[in-house]
Amino acid sequence: MVYVWLTLFILFLLVCWCVNLIGGPGNWLIALMAALWVWLGPSDFNYHWLIVVALAVLALTGEGLEFGAAVVGTKKFGGSKLGAGLSLVGSIIGGLLGVVLIPIPVIGWIIGPILFACIGALVGALIGEKINGKPMKESMKIGGAAAAGRFFGTLGKLAMGSAMIVVTLIALFTSSI
Repeated sequence: MVYVWLTLFILFLLVCWCVNLIGGPGNWLIALMAALWVWLGPSDFNYHWLIVVALAVLALTGEGLEFGAAVVGTKKFGGSKLGAGLSLVGSIIGGLLGVVLIPIPVIGWIIGPILFACIGALVGALIGEKINGKPMKESMKIGGAAAAGRFFGTLGKLAMGSAMIVVTLIALFTSSI
């Protein structure tokens, strides 16, 4: 029965990682699941609470990368708070649409959300800047920067999530030796 729980735990970690693709709190879910495992998991495959602290630091770093890249991308080209805010909303909506519009298993579930989240960030920033009265050329430049920021921020967050899973798996399988 221990191996069933272990398998389910690992699968849940991977699902949490995928939540990052649409801009969700996947890394925080990984950290939460790791904390629950320390508290309730089988003693054969348990690890120390310091691992959970390390995972929380990695999750915070991932959020900083995602948020920082998006804000820097938008602000670098003179984007407004409204443009940055609508860029965030657009990227979340786009990420969700990407899952639905490209229903190819695995590949479509990864490429679709990232592609459409970037498009959503572009459209959101464009709308925000047009509302603020900026010309179309400048609004498009800001939208492009928001899309690039979203792309690189997502990659950073996914990298942190990958590191979190690796740390968790190493802790799981080395603590029982």
